[in-house]
Amino acid sequence: MQRTFEVVRASSALQNLWTRPAIAFVIDSLILVVVFVALNAVLAIVLFVPLLVFNVNAFGGLFSGFSAIFGLIIVWGYYVVLEGSAGATIAKRFMVKVRSLAGPMSYTKAFVRSFTKAWVPVLVLLFALDLIVGFVTQGDPRQRFPDTVANTAVIHARA
Repeated sequence: MQRTFEVVRASSALQNLWTRPAIAFVIDSLILVVVFVALNAVLAIVLFVPLLVFNVNAFGGLFSGFSAIFGLIIVWGYYVVLEGSAGATIAKRFMVKVRSLAGPMSYTKAFVRSFTKAWVPVLVLLFALDLIVGFVTQGDPRQRFPDTVANTAVIHARA
């Protein structure tokens, strides 16, 4: 059996299928950046008003840690809720869908397949490892590594 990379390299349809989620990922990332900027502005106001008004820093160094955890929850929630309920994020709706290969699509399957995406702001290497493992292993060429674990696949939005 051929490795995923070899199968994708030989098929323009599969190249198109891998390109669409990559484009959707970039668009989803831009959407999340806008959300982060807005929420961090609100969070900064809420945390810094007591400092400015009362000249008291009651929060210590919690702002950066809280912001990182809050951001992780938002990223993971974005992918899990949208893929678990509708099979696609905002950007993916126009390009591709995520389908379960066994049973209905669920939040659990969306959680498993979105695990590496949630860490992209924190650890880019985990996402790169996900793609590398998906490309060098044998199996369905429509799947990244977490897709094989969650038993899901990416298909064209029109299918």
